[in-house]
Amino acid sequence: MHVGIFTYQTGHLKTYQMIQKFLAKSYKITLFAFPFKHRAHQARAFEERPYQIIPLDIKSFCQQAGINFIEISGWDESSALEFNNATERPDYFITVIAKIIPQHFIEGNTIINAHPGLLPENRGVDAFKWSIVNQAPIGVSLHVINRHIDAGRVIKRLEVPVIATDSYEDLCTRAYDMECDLLANFEQYMSEDQACNEVDINSPLSRKSIPENLNNSFNQVFQEYKKQKCL
Repeated sequence: MHVGIFTYQTGHLKTYQMIQKFLAKSYKITLFAFPFKHRAHQARAFEERPYQIIPLDIKSFCQQAGINFIEISGWDESSALEFNNATERPDYFITVIAKIIPQHFIEGNTIINAHPGLLPENRGVDAFKWSIVNQAPIGVSLHVINRHIDAGRVIKRLEVPVIATDSYEDLCTRAYDMECDLLANFEQYMSEDQACNEVDINSPLSRKSIPENLNNSFNQVFQEYKKQKCL
């Protein structure tokens, strides 16, 4: 199996985690690294995933680990030509970046994403937190992306269990780990004989983060959610 990873030209936690998991499976790996613009990290009161930028020279790491590292200059159509002309095309691609991938990169390629919410019910921004605010099931979904936001063919959905003793951090760690495991095992789900559903692009789509007042008091919101779910 040859898998390509859409990532950044900088040290990135989820990229590093996926590399370790794919190396353990003896997969051939190619990183397609896109420009990354460093911005000051403004931590929110309650984060749902670990901070992703890590102090790692990703290019040197790949050279030492025998991993193909291909720098892509941007996201325009000429950059898509660089991407599509890369020698020895991977069988599948996964994406670990917070970016809506343009159609000219998607055409002719199977690109798989793990979304921190159940699709199609929970699309868009802050999906994890909106699930809690709306008293809805929390989950993660593996899907083949298309040009629409959090759409495409759903390969696998998993509901994240909520335990009475959970802190919010406990629940977020469990969900993030499940998301990483789904991505790492995508081949298993691609080959399973199961119903695969296409996300209806008319299903609700969140375009906004939860309001700041809710985010600042999110522990109270979570405690009420947990009480309802663990009755």
